[in-house]
Amino acid sequence: MRFCAWLTAALVLAAAAAPAQADRTIGADDYLDRLRGMWLGQILGNYAGRPREGWTARGGLAYEVPWESVAATDPWVGDDDTGFEYMNLSLLNASTSPTAAQIQDAWVAHVPLPSFFIANRQARWLMDYGLTVPDTGSFRNNMHAWAIDSQITTEALGAAAPGMRQRASDLAAAFGGVTNDGYALHAAQFYAAMYAAAPLETNVETIVAKGLEVVPTTSRTYQIIQDVRGWYTDDAGAGGLDWRATQEKIFDKYGCSTSEGGRYRGTWVESAVNTALTTMAILYGQGEFKQTVEIGVQGGFDADCNPATAGGLIGLMKGYTGLPADLTAAATDTYEVATLVGVTTPTTITQVAADWQTAAEQQILDAGGTIEGTGAGRTYHLPGADTVTPPPVKPDPSGPAGLVGEVLGLGGTVTTSASINRHDADLDRSNLDQIIDGITDTTHNGHLPYRTYDGDNAQPLGGDWYQLDFGRDLTFTSLVFYEGDIRWNGINSDPRVTEPRGATSWT
Repeated sequence: MRFCAWLTAALVLAAAAAPAQADRTIGADDYLDRLRGMWLGQILGNYAGRPREGWTARGGLAYEVPWESVAATDPWVGDDDTGFEYMNLSLLNASTSPTAAQIQDAWVAHVPLPSFFIANRQARWLMDYGLTVPDTGSFRNNMHAWAIDSQITTEALGAAAPGMRQRASDLAAAFGGVTNDGYALHAAQFYAAMYAAAPLETNVETIVAKGLEVVPTTSRTYQIIQDVRGWYTDDAGAGGLDWRATQEKIFDKYGCSTSEGGRYRGTWVESAVNTALTTMAILYGQGEFKQTVEIGVQGGFDADCNPATAGGLIGLMKGYTGLPADLTAAATDTYEVATLVGVTTPTTITQVAADWQTAAEQQILDAGGTIEGTGAGRTYHLPGADTVTPPPVKPDPSGPAGLVGEVLGLGGTVTTSASINRHDADLDRSNLDQIIDGITDTTHNGHLPYRTYDGDNAQPLGGDWYQLDFGRDLTFTSLVFYEGDIRWNGINSDPRVTEPRGATSWT
């Protein structure tokens, strides 16, 4: 008995000496208010920017959000900003981890082709042509996999995983992979992780930093977010916050034809520039709802989607009761989705928030958390520490590979030539030498390949050709051809009907 007593005491002392795990809790009633704020915040941001969707200007737009008329909208009609998330919500309430097949079945049942555009439309077409998720969103198959789609259709998934950024990131990857790949999908994971962090934070700088942790450091999205954070920090250190000056930097680096060596895709729906502008709105908005949304709208480009994401984040951080009183007093509760088929609509913001709460409770329990008590006063005990593991990095090679690398390593020379020669080292798509730089995977870095599109012009003498000239005699034992990613020929065009401009089609 003495031995047992001593052992018991020792165990008690050991337990007392171990660092205690912080109990992360959220009150159910409080979280319901936050979810209601999130949904209304997304809708208000979306409606605030709809009149300026697609407008661009260096330094931002000269446009004042007509808050009184925005708030008086009745009913609220969801589009791609909230419609897909409304559909995703029903899947989450049926299963905490829907399979790719279940997600695709929902798309086939509820997403009509004429109602959506860009990567969404491509993915839906590809489903009809026999491809399955996530091949429908890959750079290899989806002409618009670089676009904004997944980052505006999955951010609310983070609200179903409060304080669980990894789970939020994984959900965004599963649902967002329908339409996007690589750095564009990383933007979706970044948004979802910020939403997961928002209920437990009061500082937007912390939320952005926590969202960034789910993004691989080799992703173009990581560089974008770090750039905006750096410009914001420099502004704050200089004693003032001038978002329009930062918008000019974003425009120059990510939003015009010479941006980042010509990597801008030439359309306002491109992922990179909109990720930058949304991050800017969140940081420079300083947690104030109207200010955040106004910056998101006035930043331009996808000027309804960006403020919707930013507005939903602030609504989740502050709750419905923390939104401006004039907006909540005027706002109707009616919400419907006119662009999907076979879904329950109309409904209310109050009911949608309750449905998100049900999904969140299932995610909390599935992850090992607990729910204490009953009714509105119950408490969510979130599981463990909020640790994350971003997708694996994909660093660019340090130089040419294969035969080119071997010849150069031996002191030989290799030069490039083509039917159309352009050698501009500052522009990806106009630098023929990049065909021997060793980069074969552009999903993280977002590089654009050299192109010689002839359009309706006559073919060059001898047709289109590329040539490598080696400064010594060589004997070939094999030749490997790497197929490139598909390049669209007309935005929103049918991938089976319209001939692509470059690479090879999925057929």
